[in-house]
Amino acid sequence: MNRLYIRISKFLSYVLRHHPEKFNIELDTNGYADFETIINLVNNQFLDHHIDEEVIKDIISLSDKKRFEINNDKIRAFYGHSIKDKIDMQEAKNIPLKLFHGTNSKAQQKIIKEGLKRKSRQYVHLSDSLDTAYSVGRRRTHSPIILVIESSRAANDGVQFYKSGDMYLADYIPPEYISIYIKKKIS
Repeated sequence: MNRLYIRISKFLSYVLRHHPEKFNIELDTNGYADFETIINLVNNQFLDHHIDEEVIKDIISLSDKKRFEINNDKIRAFYGHSIKDKIDMQEAKNIPLKLFHGTNSKAQQKIIKEGLKRKSRQYVHLSDSLDTAYSVGRRRTHSPIILVIESSRAANDGVQFYKSGDMYLADYIPPEYISIYIKKKIS
């Protein structure tokens, strides 16, 4: 993805995930904003370029991280919201047996004792892929710790999971469903 597309994607994340109020953008209960309003906002931010609907769609489709969704005349970020009003997410129907979460060693010690909390985000973010969990963990450390979540067992015991884009979300994961991923050596 070219530099301009990356800058626009980061700007969309900033607006749709963290600070819509700074731009007088209203998100509905599902996190959607008016697509035309967002296109105008992007054009005001990137005055040297003409950004239209197709450019935004290209940015979304070319990104390896599926962060946004366009639905008719609305756009939203799939996950990662830190705004005050909680976004309603769709309950996940088929929960994988295990999900993963990448973190650093300091946080891992606390998570093992207290569980996985959402902190400043609206939901705990989980992946069905070890590679994705590793990439997420690399944002905070060069040597991420991968946590394994016994998601199927947790769901059977009443933990609610949601699906948004390629991520699974939860309000909280109790410690009894969390273990540390240990790579098995092949001899």
